Amino acid sequence: MEDAGVVLGIAIAPMLLCAGYGILATTVNNRATLPLQLRIFVVAFSIRFFAALLIYEFGLNRVLQDEDASGWRYGESLRIQWAGEQKSIFDFPVLFLRSYGEHHRGYYYLLGMLFHVLGDASRLAAAALNCFIGSLVVVINYRVAYALFSPSIARRVGWWACWFPSLVVWSAQTIKEPAVILLESVALYGCVRLRCSGMSFRHVALIAVAIVLMWPFRFYATYITLGAVLLALLTPRTAVASRNRKGLTVPGALLVVGAMLAIAVWLVPWETQIEQYDLQFIQRFRKNVATDQGSGLFLDLDLQSPSGFGLAFLVGFAHLLWAPFPWQLASGSTRMLLVAPEMVLWWWLFIVGVIPGLRYSLKHRFWDVQPLLMFILGMSLLYSVMFANVGLVYRQRAQLLPWLLIFAAVGLELRWRGQFGSTGHFPRVAKVNQPQCGRSDLANSS
Repeated sequence: MEDAGVVLGIAIAPMLLCAGYGILATTVNNRATLPLQLRIFVVAFSIRFFAALLIYEFGLNRVLQDEDASGWRYGESLRIQWAGEQKSIFDFPVLFLRSYGEHHRGYYYLLGMLFHVLGDASRLAAAALNCFIGSLVVVINYRVAYALFSPSIARRVGWWACWFPSLVVWSAQTIKEPAVILLESVALYGCVRLRCSGMSFRHVALIAVAIVLMWPFRFYATYITLGAVLLALLTPRTAVASRNRKGLTVPGALLVVGAMLAIAVWLVPWETQIEQYDLQFIQRFRKNVATDQGSGLFLDLDLQSPSGFGLAFLVGFAHLLWAPFPWQLASGSTRMLLVAPEMVLWWWLFIVGVIPGLRYSLKHRFWDVQPLLMFILGMSLLYSVMFANVGLVYRQRAQLLPWLLIFAAVGLELRWRGQFGSTGHFPRVAKVNQPQCGRSDLANSS
């Protein structure tokens, strides 16, 4: 990259840090923990920006072979086009609407607007923007854990998400994942707040804006997130769960349904994309991403038969959660070897944390964690059936990691407090008031 682009990228980093400070400082909830959130944000951004420097200025991208990350040049072409048309920042809303008619080009339009403001196309500046977005995801992850469980679990989740390798690497590259994960996280956070604290126009608006903006970045994520939000908010609670929190009133539930239906109607003109997303399309996609790829793994299965669909799902689901497997490291790929330490860490964390954390949450906190569960199930079904490339599914796991880390923190909290015995059962303990979402026997750990 040219020196001017490097200078521009380094110069924009402190500006983005200040912007993050401003965004977090204006929030209404979690004011008591704001200093900690700001520290987490700064550390997360610093780690990610350092990784971006390693990738793009010290040649690590030649090892990562980030072909998909080269799409930032589309943003550069948009900047040149808009400069020729003499567009200003006041034209950005109209310009961004054009991305709704294209296939997953929202991120490139976002970069085009950034480059237009900067007056030049700098890849490091684009990476800095992703570092900023990824750092906001870490803070939202902290807030969701705080709302659902306890301050100690939230702290653990926040610091884990700061440095977890794959979350750092994907946030430091010029790919669309950070923006997609941020919008999904905002929508789920708003859903958790509504479910825990009752009706709030602010959180309804937050969900609506996040889902509307999600479409040009990844249209199928819009439907999965929308479905997860609606199912979570409209599913009846048990009598015990209802007594533990305000919940949505009938008028509030109708307002949420109306807002979500209005979004669905507004997206109708662009729904030709989803019509093409059938089993035949997925079959072609699986073959394409497996062909001529070092990490490709194509199983010639008939997805239109129950047995073929079921087998494809099981193989894909196993890879989505745990790939790469030890025997796949034998390929000798440098990229495979680089992820080996995280693979060992993740397998340990999944076994000792995620599994018991999920078990506890399903048994004791199902109604609280339902938004996360609906989203994880929806994304897992889609990505498992689409699986045909180990590298791609490893990247897709990044959309689930923020929520799986929450369950991992719950599982480890229970183990460290001696509440998960050798029999595998969680003993019933005294319930105390939890700061945000009803009652939790983990709140004592604050």
